[in-house]
Amino acid sequence: MNAILVGVDGSDAATGAVRWAAKAAAAEGVDLKIVGAYDASTSDYAPGLIIPQDVVDAIRQDASDAVHAATDAAKAVAPNVSVTTSIVDGDAARVLLELGKEAAMIVVGTRRLGSVKGLFLGSVSINVAAHAHGRVAVVAAEGSDTGPIVVGVDGSPVSDVAVAEAFRQASFRNAPLIAVHTWTPLDADALHGYGIGPEEVQRMTQDAVEVLSERLAGYAQDYPDVTVERRVLPEEPAKALLDAAGTDAQLVVVGSRGRGGFRGLMLGSTSQKVMHNAECPVLVVRN
Repeated sequence: MNAILVGVDGSDAATGAVRWAAKAAAAEGVDLKIVGAYDASTSDYAPGLIIPQDVVDAIRQDASDAVHAATDAAKAVAPNVSVTTSIVDGDAARVLLELGKEAAMIVVGTRRLGSVKGLFLGSVSINVAAHAHGRVAVVAAEGSDTGPIVVGVDGSPVSDVAVAEAFRQASFRNAPLIAVHTWTPLDADALHGYGIGPEEVQRMTQDAVEVLSERLAGYAQDYPDVTVERRVLPEEPAKALLDAAGTDAQLVVVGSRGRGGFRGLMLGSTSQKVMHNAECPVLVVRN
């Protein structure tokens, strides 16, 4: 399915995700599929309980209303995007993962941690981002329509996939790209405490600048329309990415290995910190 898939539950967070997904579909030239998931099953504590049909109907109607409202929101920001809808009985994360197997991207809204309302909480966003086969955008804030794309670069295969996607997104959106490389998780003051003086820090930073330029050279040739700003500094990676994004970025792109049985823990501490704190959507790209 050559479409961007977005889950909705009628919340403000889901509506923000729909608007972002619709604009992303317009930028990428693909369709948008809006899915409302509702779970009418009983809990494990009362497996024999039969839910009255009128209650099931009311739950499904809420999901249907959410999908219709989301369609209106999508059309308002991207009137030329083709929109299809679906209402599915099942756990929200599982529904999105199943329907998203062939999707161009899955988009989920989140209220971050601490919220208790609605289906698409932080745990669901993490679950989808950790288990999905392709790209997942986690939207806690819609971000700017004119700001930069931000990506972290460390030279690993995971980073290379994220960098390629970041250049692609920057080209789609006619946006500048900020490539962030942190050659040590320690800041300059901490390095001085280990006996590394300012001149040595400067030399190591310059060496890292040259390495970063080499890593980006091929992508820059493929996307000559993208203006790239390189930031190289000694700093904790998540903080560096969040500082670069600030409140003006359109998108932060992070990579994920997604290995292991409990893959929610395998997104990496940097990816998770960025997802929980960024003031713009975060795009998780699978290696």
